[in-house]
Amino acid sequence: MRGSAMLERSLDSRADVSLCQTIPEAFEARVSDTPDCPAYLQFVDGEWRTLTWRMVHERVAKRRAAFAQSGLRPGDRVGIFLPNGVDWVVTDLAAMSERLVTVPVYTRDSAANICHVLRDSGAVLCVTDGIERWKALGPQRKTLFELRDVWLVKDKQASGGRAISCPEPLSCSTQKVGGDFGSQDDLATLIYTSGTTGPPKGVMLAHRALLWNAGTVGKINPISEKDLFLSILPLAHAFERTLGYLCPMLANSPVAFTRSVQDLAEDMQELRPTVMLAVPRLFERIRERVISKADTSVISRKILAWTEVTGWRRRQSIEKNLPTVPAIAQLYWALVGQRVARRVREAFGGRIRMLVCGGAHLSAETSRFFAAMELPVLQGYGLTEAGPAVTGSKIDDRRCDSVGFALPGSELKIGDRQELLIRTPSAMIGYWKNPDATSEAFDEGGWLRTGDAAEIVDSRVYIKGRIKDILVLSTGENVNPTPIETALVADPLIDQACVLGDGKPWCSAVVVVNVPKFQVWAREIEPSSEQIRKKLVKRISLGLCDVPPYARVRDVVIEVEPWDLESGLITPTLKPKRARIAERYANAINNLYV
Repeated sequence: MRGSAMLERSLDSRADVSLCQTIPEAFEARVSDTPDCPAYLQFVDGEWRTLTWRMVHERVAKRRAAFAQSGLRPGDRVGIFLPNGVDWVVTDLAAMSERLVTVPVYTRDSAANICHVLRDSGAVLCVTDGIERWKALGPQRKTLFELRDVWLVKDKQASGGRAISCPEPLSCSTQKVGGDFGSQDDLATLIYTSGTTGPPKGVMLAHRALLWNAGTVGKINPISEKDLFLSILPLAHAFERTLGYLCPMLANSPVAFTRSVQDLAEDMQELRPTVMLAVPRLFERIRERVISKADTSVISRKILAWTEVTGWRRRQSIEKNLPTVPAIAQLYWALVGQRVARRVREAFGGRIRMLVCGGAHLSAETSRFFAAMELPVLQGYGLTEAGPAVTGSKIDDRRCDSVGFALPGSELKIGDRQELLIRTPSAMIGYWKNPDATSEAFDEGGWLRTGDAAEIVDSRVYIKGRIKDILVLSTGENVNPTPIETALVADPLIDQACVLGDGKPWCSAVVVVNVPKFQVWAREIEPSSEQIRKKLVKRISLGLCDVPPYARVRDVVIEVEPWDLESGLITPTLKPKRARIAERYANAINNLYV
């Protein structure tokens, strides 16, 4: 058949993935080079199924043909409202192959935010999995005036309105292979910011930016077909999109999509991944789980504590060239410590080479714990506007308190108010239909403003926190709330926290407690009880010993209802929206200062 013949000809011609100008061209080159290598693993009908690059290519060709028949024109925006999985990747590659611009949407975001993204981007088509997900947007759907169609890739049920089953190509002969994929400077995607300080803005990223970023990150710590990525974070996040999807594609590394966060522990045991990308909260929860298991006996608790101390001392001797670990500590590690650390590593499947952490601040306690257990947590720093990676740590040259070094080929410098400024080939084109915000994002020299305070010592980058988040107390002291919040949520009693105090004499916080654990600790849950509040403040102050006295939290508002996306108090990446939280709890917070 004609489509099959074209595919075979495409597979016969070898191409260098690293020289490709666009993402679809890189995908075609990957299929051409390694058609029968595993590309993706996904749990379907009770079992893990592997798709080769050839099989993915066939799916992309079919969906690309559907896009071609839909009447869409190059530059039209297509919303991807899908959970992580092969369908997400297929839709993205097929749309970009037709020179369409993809707009990822968080499936777990609020209806208001999802519709804002689709409306602001002017998406004319939205691809989702089923009618229920589409209907869950409720009345907000009526505001999407430019959206013509909604394709359902899993659900054959139609709503009678815009939602229809994803069209099938008229015939195999319509399946498209190769073609004109456009220029490296063409707009590839709009990725919307999390909206911490205002409505989400659409970041315009070209093919050149994404490919350069993915290719350069892959050179810092090389990966190969011997690796297996376990995808946990949503592909709508720039971090996962570039490092967990494009990087593996360029390197021919297969990716497995975890079933859910609840199934993660089992998935790690079954799949035994070598690379995982995650946000700090995941690492914190794993650490909490290990500690809670050790709390079953005094001996287990002490053994874990000794192992952590000994393992951290061994790591410090490598990182900072400290004196050799004492003989007694070496003996303990040989007899007991390494066995304890091995059990922790086996919880990840036992083959982990890299745990890449990004998206937020990783607490010192969590960083020390994983380093002590000989699990290589590589911290990096990035922002969507930079494609997103800006810095990265090396496996053989990493520090627990640093986000690593600038990507090769990019430049960093410190500007006013210690702001980190960057110049990189992966910088955004600008914000979608927002020239004023674009102008503010760059200085006169073309340096991209990150909005983060930082320090650079011996080429290593240390992030100090968001400049806009800095709290200025009435005493004149400046307080960075980020590390304080990280320390607060490290307490098993606290699931979420937001530190406040701008214009006040001292810092306070709103904390969302873990109700079952809090009930055990406090005997009874009384959020309004002053005695319970004081008891909690005394407890959390023990975890703030590294915080300057003027910055320590002196009182709290206790909340028992978790902040979710619908509340509007957190972003899709789970960061607290400080202004919204201050407004929501204004009366309770003001009462703390009376």
